[in-house]
Amino acid sequence: MKRLKFIFIPLLLITLSITSAFASNISISDDETVYAITRPDGSLEKTVVVDWIRVEGNGEYTIYDGGRDLNNVKRLLGDASVSFSDSRVKIEGKVNGTSDIYYRGETKKPLPLSLNITYYLNGKKTTYQNAAGKKGTLRIEFTVKNRLQKKVRIGNDEEDVYVPFTAILNASFPASRIRDIKTSGGGNTVVAGSNINVTLMGMPQPDFKGWLEVSMDKIELNPLQIAVIPSSPALAGLLEGLGDYIGSIEQMDQVLKFQQDLLKQMSQEIKVSIDKQGDSIETSLDNVGKMDEILGKQEGMMDDMLKATGRMIDRNNRMRLLAEKMEDGKELLALLEEEKKDLEGMKEKITIMKSNNRELKQFFSLMPVDGMREIMNSLSRIQMSLNAIAEGGFVGFVMIPGISMVRDGIKTAKEEIEKNKERMDALEGLARSYDTFTGKPGNAKKSSVRFIYYIKFE
Repeated sequence: MKRLKFIFIPLLLITLSITSAFASNISISDDETVYAITRPDGSLEKTVVVDWIRVEGNGEYTIYDGGRDLNNVKRLLGDASVSFSDSRVKIEGKVNGTSDIYYRGETKKPLPLSLNITYYLNGKKTTYQNAAGKKGTLRIEFTVKNRLQKKVRIGNDEEDVYVPFTAILNASFPASRIRDIKTSGGGNTVVAGSNINVTLMGMPQPDFKGWLEVSMDKIELNPLQIAVIPSSPALAGLLEGLGDYIGSIEQMDQVLKFQQDLLKQMSQEIKVSIDKQGDSIETSLDNVGKMDEILGKQEGMMDDMLKATGRMIDRNNRMRLLAEKMEDGKELLALLEEEKKDLEGMKEKITIMKSNNRELKQFFSLMPVDGMREIMNSLSRIQMSLNAIAEGGFVGFVMIPGISMVRDGIKTAKEEIEKNKERMDALEGLARSYDTFTGKPGNAKKSSVRFIYYIKFE
């Protein structure tokens, strides 16, 4: 148990305020570390809570910290007095600048995560006790199971989700005793002096499963630690990426709407030209001039669409890389893969439209006045094509989906991505709000908590 005294120093410090009986200018930082001391199979032996409180300010203070589920409360370090009564921890002292207080307590409160460990020696299932001292390859398979399921509202629906946690396994082995070492995906092995350090990270949503294999002449393990923190490293990057992606989709939809309106205007201009067949050739020439101008605008818009589509494809590639790193990103990755195919198809169609547009523009610029009547039928077909491109329909025997259908697809994709972003926002909020295990001062501004699963082998 002496070894535990060295790991009782918490990992992080987060500032929050307290209720002080004597000084209103005093603030504190409160940081909980919950040590789950387990047997080799992961079953819980004891839970120890260590609280680090930093008091800042000047004057006497009294802090009432949460501790309803604590027992055997003791001060570890610091000048303040620590007592336990009425299901809470009372801390009294005097500060002039900064003062640190550490206290510990034990609890039987259920942990938010459970741990299960299974062992295989040379491929056969065993226990650590039976494998200890023998020669061979020991495979350690562990499962961290998330118990914190919450209901959140996503759009108009309620969904069951799990509070995001990041679990990090840390192990150290004397290099002289190791013949070989391997880990499951996401693991990292580093030689540090005379030791081999292993790190393995994952997110229990709801389960995180991993394994570690060590080959030794004599199986003997030092204690393993699994740190679990309420957070998900992948969420921050994905949320930022999704925000940019949604903005790009909206921009793309605006470009498409302008394109659709322009096509309708072109179709209407041609219709007016056809309806006025009895007008003079001069009038027809005016309409041709308008067509040349509109087609010029059309080409510029197509250039903008090609650039926007290229940016969308680049963002899609980055989003897919982020989604591949998520434990539960398969649905989002599938959606992004499908969206990429649609975008690449759209880019190809726009390129073809641009080429056709240039040919049509050149055709109108070179058209002689005497040929106006001869192209009236061609104008009718062009009008039908423009309507089909704008709204969808048949051109000859070919069905064209139309920009309206593409916009509908973009709208559906945007709604689905927004729903995923809303879900991730909710998960991030759950992780941020899970900041204590045994309680905190009622008016605390901030607090934090982490769990250390300490696996003993002696």
